[in-house]
Amino acid sequence: MTNPTSNYGWQMPTATDLVTDLPADFEVFGQAVDTAMADLLGGTSGQILAKNSNTNMDFVWITNDVGDITAVTAGTGITGGGTSGAVTITNDMATTITASGDIVVGTGSGTYDNLPIGTTGQILTADTTVSPYKVKWAAAPAGGSMTLLSTTTLTGAATITISGISQSYTNLYILITGLTVTTGTYTLKLKPNASTANNYTSLRAAVAESANPDVISPGYAGHSASSAVNDYALVIYNYTDTAARKPFHLVGIAKMASQVEPLGVSNFGATNLTAAISSFELNNDSGGNFTAGTVKIYGVN
Repeated sequence: MTNPTSNYGWQMPTATDLVTDLPADFEVFGQAVDTAMADLLGGTSGQILAKNSNTNMDFVWITNDVGDITAVTAGTGITGGGTSGAVTITNDMATTITASGDIVVGTGSGTYDNLPIGTTGQILTADTTVSPYKVKWAAAPAGGSMTLLSTTTLTGAATITISGISQSYTNLYILITGLTVTTGTYTLKLKPNASTANNYTSLRAAVAESANPDVISPGYAGHSASSAVNDYALVIYNYTDTAARKPFHLVGIAKMASQVEPLGVSNFGATNLTAAISSFELNNDSGGNFTAGTVKIYGVN
């Protein structure tokens, strides 16, 4: 007699089996079941049953947390988590940043916040008095750097006034190059804030101190000819001060048409102006208009 088998290969008794055959059939069936279920025996508290291979009824007991995530717990700066279903976690660093240029700084142990961007030219500076960041955006420290504030062409007028000079620097550096006028020789006159009220004390090369105290001047005549060489550099120190005298230093070269070589000129002194210098006037004593030249004003830290 051939008996049918189960899905697991166990031999099953049939309805036509003789009563005398049943004990043997059940013995075969029971032994097969016992063998197949052997892997389900044993295990310890907390273990779970896992497949050991692709073979039917091949299982193995394993520790619950080996190779399996049992929970997702949010740590510092992380939110979300869970123990079942779809688990979502979020890094709040993304929401701490609220605008372009923000940077994240520590505010304590395990805490942080965003520091908004500073203004153009500022640098990040340590400052322990600033709570809770201990850093701040600040102007760059003085280091002798120069910033071009304005460029003016000298043409079409006998008097040129440059206004609106920035008050954000320590010293002014004024560079005058390629200067010519319409006629004759001239002496350049430089007047911070257009002041002529005897506000200058100076010592010019080969010229007495009292010769012309109402302007800053090279003390030597230049010429209008385009072939002439007339270039000057003036530095005014501490130009935003409203109390102290402001020292200045003027150097340059001037050449008349009849000269073979240009002469170096210089003027050292101070202005008695008590107001901060915010404008600058240039004119000459020839009465003619400026026809060429460039004035560049720099702020110096």
